[in-house]
Amino acid sequence: MSSPSSVRVAVVLYENPLAEVWRCVRALNRSAQLALDAPEVGLNKVVLAIGDCSDVPVIGEGDLRELRAGADPRVELEHTFFQANLGHSAGSNALAEGALEDAVLFLNPDSYVAPTLVRHLVEALRDPEVVAADGRQIPCEHPKHFDPRLGDQSWASGACLVVRSADFHAVGGFDARWFPSYVNDVDLSWRLRMRGKRVVHQPRAVLFHDKRLDAKAGVRTTAIEPYEGILGRLMLATRFDRPDIVTETVEVLEVHGSDEQRRALEEYQRRHSGGDLPPVLPDAASVADFINGEYGRRRF
Repeated sequence: MSSPSSVRVAVVLYENPLAEVWRCVRALNRSAQLALDAPEVGLNKVVLAIGDCSDVPVIGEGDLRELRAGADPRVELEHTFFQANLGHSAGSNALAEGALEDAVLFLNPDSYVAPTLVRHLVEALRDPEVVAADGRQIPCEHPKHFDPRLGDQSWASGACLVVRSADFHAVGGFDARWFPSYVNDVDLSWRLRMRGKRVVHQPRAVLFHDKRLDAKAGVRTTAIEPYEGILGRLMLATRFDRPDIVTETVEVLEVHGSDEQRRALEEYQRRHSGGDLPPVLPDAASVADFINGEYGRRRF
């Protein structure tokens, strides 16, 4: 298995500002162009697939023509209006379905990538044991730990995640049923690692992720994160055979949970009563890194 010679970039939109999409696409086009220009990278094809889950298309026909006209001739731009809010997992799966490219790069639209990002992520997959890699987010770096020499980590962030297509499809892609929007990247990473493969961080692959800070200098959460994040955590602990984490999370939420977090707990308990929970994966606990409330160790 060699490094990918073709990459599909999957970007899921939902009510994103048009200017944000332009910024994302322009940066991606330049990064793809430089990777294609470098013979040592071995890349010969890039497809940028945009899927729009908005109520009304974010990109009109005129803007789509301009985006295509401004793209490198070797970068193919596809656009799909889903006519429904599929969520990140289902939207990403739809964009990756039937992909002929060697790898799929999942990217948040509220980001713009450094000119060398595509190159460095492709190079991260040169090792045949590496099936997935994520990039370094700035200005707010992700605190999860990674091996400073080899890059190995517990899971890779879906904000900028490249995965070998064959391995992505072998595990069924993102699990849209149990993890429609949040914690889906942790679940995917752990299922990939269960197959004996490596998931790494590539700090040279840099992207600006447009995160904002609150009055206490903490990263602002989205409106749905308190609910989806907690429900995802409970589903993850169930699937990966950690009933102790389920119990611990429930006990904390009953005392300290916000209204949205408690609503997520009620939904989990409703599903539990109805037997509507993910089945436990065999030997799942071997990769389930629940450490001090996080999914793996932290660097800071």
